[in-house]
Amino acid sequence: MSRFSPATCGPATLAFRIRIVMAERGIRSVAALQRMLKSIGVEISVPQLIRIVDGQSSHVSTAVLGGLIAVLQCGIEDLIAVTQKGTANFIGVPEPAY
Repeated sequence: MSRFSPATCGPATLAFRIRIVMAERGIRSVAALQRMLKSIGVEISVPQLIRIVDGQSSHVSTAVLGGLIAVLQCGIEDLIAVTQKGTANFIGVPEPAY
């Protein structure tokens, strides 16, 4: 359930945080991430994975998302940040009190 009224804010924008999660896990390259995905049966080329990780792909399969969640041991909310158009605030993240 969103805190924003769709009539006033417009569509949500998604931003991938995969590189941040990779860095937190000590994974230095997309090639290493691709090998991890391959080891659990998720087939994706390195160039295609680079486009996803860099946020240049508008389509990501559920199999790849599930694989990323599995190998990075995180939740989908860790991989994707959601913002409302016209606001700088992330959904679910309170604004600073100051």
